Amino acid sequence: MIFDQHVHSNFSFDSNEDLENYINVCNENDIITTEHLDFENPIINYKDSSIDYLKYVGQIKNLNKKYSNKFFSGIEIGYTQKTEKRIEEFLKDKNFNLKLLSIHQNGIYDFMCINKRLIRLENLVKEYFELMIQALESSIEFNVLAHFEYGLRMIDISVIEFDNLASVFLNKIIELIVKKEIAFEVNTKSMYKYKKENLYNYMIEKYIKKGGKLFTLGSDAHNIKDYAYKFNEAKKFLLSKNIKEIILFKDKVIMQKLLI
Repeated sequence: MIFDQHVHSNFSFDSNEDLENYINVCNENDIITTEHLDFENPIINYKDSSIDYLKYVGQIKNLNKKYSNKFFSGIEIGYTQKTEKRIEEFLKDKNFNLKLLSIHQNGIYDFMCINKRLIRLENLVKEYFELMIQALESSIEFNVLAHFEYGLRMIDISVIEFDNLASVFLNKIIELIVKKEIAFEVNTKSMYKYKKENLYNYMIEKYIKKGGKLFTLGSDAHNIKDYAYKFNEAKKFLLSKNIKEIILFKDKVIMQKLLI
């Protein structure tokens, strides 16, 4: 069965939810969390957002002894060019079942915290998506491109405007994720809370036309009440585009049929 592929617990700096609590909302499915890794995070005064890896995998091991459905490990890698080497060093001796790529910040500010009056939209689009391209061209191995529009969550932008400003970057991004077999995340928080369904509609059509076939569903939940947020709506959205399977990351990668 399908389960949420973008989830945070209190192993992430911005969640207070105990990992075990997700057992109460998983509908007897497996569970994976994707804990934050953001070095020099501007949201917390440029301190590192990292994972206590040994404690994390230790708790997963204990939970897997306690419950029949399984917990798996994941990480949401917040890329900046400045911290690329530190990310590689952190990951080299650790195993995660799922590695998300995210662009949250540029080393100065988080893209969700920008002053819209002080930055030109075309400059924001260029900087944000060029960072994404740099991450995808790096030697870091990612499984999924998460919330591709994160840098524009706080911006009102039409599809026409988006196409004019971003298409050249998005073409390159799609080329890279198709070539590297990196899945595209359908992020339900972005689509329905931040009302970016129009951008997802545009991007997914573009991705499919260029050979993209790999999709994940993620809520970006930071607490159990947001787990699998609006998944039924997202499934209907995907099926309307003739997308009939999504990819699941656990002890092995599997394709799961979409059922409403």
